[in-house]
This record gives sequence, structure tokens and C-alpha cells, in this order.
Amino acid sequence: MMDQFRDTTSALRELTESIRLDESRDELLARVAKKVIGLLPQADAATVTLYEDNDPSTVAATDESLLPLDKAQYSADEGPCLTAASSGTIVRTRLETAAGRWPDFAAAAEQLGVRTSLSCPLFVPDEGHGFKRRDTEPLSGALNIWSYTENAFDPVESALIAMFTSAISVIILTASRWAAAEKQAETLVAALETRDTIATAKGIVMARLELNADEAFRWLTEASQHTNRKIREISVLIAEDPGAVFGR
Repeated sequence: MMDQFRDTTSALRELTESIRLDESRDELLARVAKKVIGLLPQADAATVTLYEDNDPSTVAATDESLLPLDKAQYSADEGPCLTAASSGTIVRTRLETAAGRWPDFAAAAEQLGVRTSLSCPLFVPDEGHGFKRRDTEPLSGALNIWSYTENAFDPVESALIAMFTSAISVIILTASRWAAAEKQAETLVAALETRDTIATAKGIVMARLELNADEAFRWLTEASQHTNRKIREISVLIAEDPGAVFGR
């Protein structure tokens, strides 16, 4: 048990240290799925289900041949991964007990030879939009682990993977907040730089053409329209080399 705990914490640390702010959500989730497969000896594949606009979809998979397992659940609107995502609890399922509860899923598992599944709830930010609706309401989903082995995933393994997915959810949410804050800061800096550049150009126009502030800004606006260039671009030209615009 201690070895499994050390392996899980080590995998979590490796993922945490390797997260890049420019890495897409789905790329990171694909790495999470692959890492989980390495933690469980009886795990053969993993997929990641997320709800977006109230519809579930698979955003990462270590083995696309098992995607029909997810699709069967989406079509029937029931199954272990959907239950885990909606309830926020771990769902471990054996094929022989799944038929009575989720017949479509059980049929797909039977056809593909999957004997045991483990679905753990996952909560992550909305790709490209920070968070769904508000910061306290991220997207819900589940990390689904598939095994061809009968009665795989003992209670200790289930608990360790639940710890792993819970921690990685928090890490992804935190990374997304940092990325959003960094992007907002970059936008603010760019806006301030643009304002300063335009102010500098306006001052040069006022001095060169003997105009007041309003007249100078109007001149910049008209120059922008006549040249089909943004006011900032015109301002940069003027600020960097006034002589090229007004003559030496």
C-alpha cells in the first residue's frame, strides 16, 4: 500500500511540476489519463468525459477503440461515468452487475471485453473561457478507467485514484486562474502602452501643427482613416520618427 501511495503522490508531483500555462485543457487531461494507467497494474485504458452545455463528450482517451463505451452511455443518458460526474462520487462497476442497471453500457463492455470500470468525478475549467458561468461552477466530468480483468481495482486503488483526480482537479483549476490572470495583466499592460503611445503622438502633433489636444486627436483619427491603419500604428510611427511624418 505504501508503494502505491508513493507512486500516486510522485505522479501527482510530476504532473504539477510539468503543467504549462499555454497547455490546453484537453492536452493536460490526456496526460492525466495516461499517468493514471501507469499507476494501476490492471488498468488497460482510460477516457475523460466532460459536460459542456449539458452534453457529455470524450475529450481525451488513451485507447480510441474503447470510445464506444463512452458513446453508449451518452446515447442512453446513463452509465457509470455519467453517474460519477453528476453525483461527485466514485463508481466502480463489474460487467456482471452492470447489465441490470445500465444495459446499453453493459452490452458495449461485453462486446469490447471490458470486465471492470472505475469512474472518478473530475471538475475542470471550460476550455478557452476560464470557467463555466462563474468561477465557483467549473465543468463536471469523470475520469474513466477500463480493465479487461475481472474484479479489478481494489478499494485501496480506488481511494488512491480518487485522491489523485481530486487533487488534479484543484491543480487544473488553479492553473487556469493563473493563466486567466496573466492574460488579463498582459491585456492591461498592452492597453496602457497603447494609451501612452497615442498620448505621445498627440503631443508631437500638437507641437508640429500648432493644434490643441482635441484637434490633434482628430488629426490622428483622420490619418488613421485615410491610411487604413489603426490609430496606434500611426502613433507608433510618429513617436518613433516624427521627421518621417512631418519632415525634418
